[in-house]
Amino acid sequence: MKGFARAAFLAALFLFLAGAEARASALSVSSPAFKDGERMPRQSGCEGGDRSPPLQVVGVPGEAKSLAILMTEQDSPRGQQPLWIAYNLAPTYISIAENQPRTRQLKGGGMQIALGNAKPGYTGPCPPAGVTRRYLIEVFALDSLLDLPENATKQDFLLAVEGHILVRGWITGRYKK
Repeated sequence: MKGFARAAFLAALFLFLAGAEARASALSVSSPAFKDGERMPRQSGCEGGDRSPPLQVVGVPGEAKSLAILMTEQDSPRGQQPLWIAYNLAPTYISIAENQPRTRQLKGGGMQIALGNAKPGYTGPCPPAGVTRRYLIEVFALDSLLDLPENATKQDFLLAVEGHILVRGWITGRYKK
């Protein structure tokens, strides 16, 4: 009987975790500029103007209070380097226009963080010449607004969203100079 109880517990735990994972990844993120896993357009990179790509988000739950974006370079020798953090976007902001301004505050109350550069906002891919790297753009639907200082880091952002993610989704792009 002991083995049956353990097996039943493990099965229940597996189903619970599978349901939590399915819920946590239920947000659909796409871009009219590139398909998931494909090359990002030149204008999104450092040699093309650092224009943030347009994004479309589907599946935002009604109870969401805000959306947040985290874009990271996946293949950097220095680890996952953040290139864009935007937060407190309205949960109805499901079509994010290309070329978001390089300002701390966005229209509609959204905010952006300056990540190791002088200006807040999007910093485009800029791998070494001839090297292809992957870039992950994650969108989070949150159950709250975030209160982050102007000099917040990626770690500050990740701590702030912890426990507040209703659903998340992502798109991955590749870029080569």
